[in-house]
Amino acid sequence: MSRRYRIKDFARLTKVTVRALHYYDQIGLLEPSGRTSNRYRYYTDQDLFRMQQVVTLKFLGLSLADIKRALARPRTALLKSMRLQAEAVDKEIERLKRAAKALRDTARMAETGGRLDWKKFITIMEDIQMSEDRKQTWAKHFTESDMKEFEEIGKKYPPEMMEDYQKKWTALIEEVKANLAADPASEVAQSLAKRWMGLLDEGYGGHPGLQKKIAAAYQSEWRAGNTAQGPTMPFGPEIREFIRTAMEAEKRH
Repeated sequence: MSRRYRIKDFARLTKVTVRALHYYDQIGLLEPSGRTSNRYRYYTDQDLFRMQQVVTLKFLGLSLADIKRALARPRTALLKSMRLQAEAVDKEIERLKRAAKALRDTARMAETGGRLDWKKFITIMEDIQMSEDRKQTWAKHFTESDMKEFEEIGKKYPPEMMEDYQKKWTALIEEVKANLAADPASEVAQSLAKRWMGLLDEGYGGHPGLQKKIAAAYQSEWRAGNTAQGPTMPFGPEIREFIRTAMEAEKRH
């Protein structure tokens, strides 16, 4: 007979917060097996197995929406997806290993008074300093008041929701990038533009001032020549132009 777990016990067992479990239930990712006579949620061993899959796929980099779709697929498709994600994780591990080795080598040379290898400093900067580069790039575009507004927006979302939102943007940008040759009036372009506006409204619908400042910040960086997709610029001007023309095509239609 399958065991039953109250939500607090299930949270403690799986190392997932009760708040996250409520959210997973809300979006249909992991619903409790049932409720007791006094309406308390309870989970079973089958839920434990599904939770293990959710945690594994989340670790491999899938968004919650992608995890939900993946778990609804046949087993063979799920395994293929996991292998592809594992390859991406392997690449990230290699990047961090390079950075760790460069730091150890540099520290060892400094301790022994040896000659420092400047190439290793470049490796460290490339592999570790990306987040700092992002901070410095965007600090010039937003005031202290703007940053507080960003913080207030962030407080409304638990970490799981915020991470899922960011991954939605990453996936959408990649889809747009793969369809740049599509007719702006085509069904695929219109669908991408609607999703783009939907994500903007989801995150900044009540903050039109920030939406304008974000757009202005990208325009400023592009004019300065920072057009490559990377840690400080998650998409280039050609992607925004595609969305703009798709939206104009929708208005004409």
